[in-house]
Amino acid sequence: MINKCAIGRGITLVVTLVFTGILNSCGSGAVSAPDPAAGTPLSVFPGAADVFPDVPTTFTVSGGTPAYTIFSSNSVALPVTPAVSGTTFTIVPAAVSADTPVDITVRDATNKSIVAKANIKPSTLINQVTFTPIAPTGNGCGTGICSGGDAQVVVRAALNGIVLKSRPIRFELYQGSFKIVTPGTGQLVNSLTINTDEQGDAVVRITATPGAPTQVATIQSTDVATGLSRRYNFNIIQQISGAGVLSTLPSGGVTLKGAKGGAGQDGFCPSGPFAVVDYYIFGGTPPYVVASPLPTLASPIPSVVTSSGGRFTAQINGCGKVSFIVTDATGRTIETSAIDSQQGDKGDALPTTSNSLGVSPTSLTIACGSSASVSVVGSGTYTTTIATGGGAGFSVTPASGAIPNTVTLAAASGVISSPITVNFIAGTTLQPVTITVTGIIAGSCP
Repeated sequence: MINKCAIGRGITLVVTLVFTGILNSCGSGAVSAPDPAAGTPLSVFPGAADVFPDVPTTFTVSGGTPAYTIFSSNSVALPVTPAVSGTTFTIVPAAVSADTPVDITVRDATNKSIVAKANIKPSTLINQVTFTPIAPTGNGCGTGICSGGDAQVVVRAALNGIVLKSRPIRFELYQGSFKIVTPGTGQLVNSLTINTDEQGDAVVRITATPGAPTQVATIQSTDVATGLSRRYNFNIIQQISGAGVLSTLPSGGVTLKGAKGGAGQDGFCPSGPFAVVDYYIFGGTPPYVVASPLPTLASPIPSVVTSSGGRFTAQINGCGKVSFIVTDATGRTIETSAIDSQQGDKGDALPTTSNSLGVSPTSLTIACGSSASVSVVGSGTYTTTIATGGGAGFSVTPASGAIPNTVTLAAASGVISSPITVNFIAGTTLQPVTITVTGIIAGSCP
């Protein structure tokens, strides 16, 4: 028989080491085999990342033994919640004035650990983006721009309140029917890098496609030096020959999904204060009347919108598909995009518990006024029943519970019939234990 030497397992796992063989130092000269129960090594992705204040970054954990917990080496710059739900966790760094490296230690249920490196970089793009429609073509469409119209977009670069001059900022078309106008040449492009001016402002002009349908568009600005990006959404409102076309936003379908059901139960249909969709009406001639073909499923609040760019809220109460009919003051009508209200997912099945049972000893003798214990081992839960004998003076404590456990069998004063058979039951397994009580007089313990 080969002797095995215990090897310490308390080393923090940063790099997985692979050994082709380890010489046994206990004198046998044998080579130990890899432990097949070791499982997949604990890992985290990405292992290192540049992150930015107030910008969420998600890491994925694999291997090891769930559940996982995480710890930050700098809880001020990077506060975290220790418990990891599933296999991913998201961090949101705090503001920093300089590059700040932070270690994120990921630990599994067996205390194995691995470290991910997060380098928090200062934010150079402030949150505020200035978006201004330019007269005459861009005006007249609320806070958005008219199709065929222009707008000016300004992003400021600043660090700790100090503006950054000559800082390259890249503007990009993220989604929508518009282009970025190249200064000087007027060439229309999808991406353009502009250096900030003396005030730290990077300024570009954009133009919406003539006749573009009403839609939500997005422009992205990126600080080239750090890679930090921000996106700004704006509305493009359809106009043809200078007249606003009756239109609504959102222009695409909307899906609402209800809450997940309880364990083994069907999910819920959307309803309540969070089952709502906001619609905006543009063009035509206000006021607008909004009607629902399925009022029990969806109702508009309010049902009359008084101005172009005004809003109504669709309140959903149930599952199904529905859209609304909008009619302006001249009788023009338009149907909104549809809402698909879906039932939530069915709850996960109730967990199944496996039971295994072992009881020791299975026979014992106790005297009146005394007690003895048996050990219940295995997994799951157990119950007990008295099959033969017993009486008011005999007790089993606890009579049921989780496995493993220690159960006390006691013979106190009172009526007792001996021998006694106590059955221990876990799942489909039954284990009888026989107890002989001594000192009984006339059927009772004195």
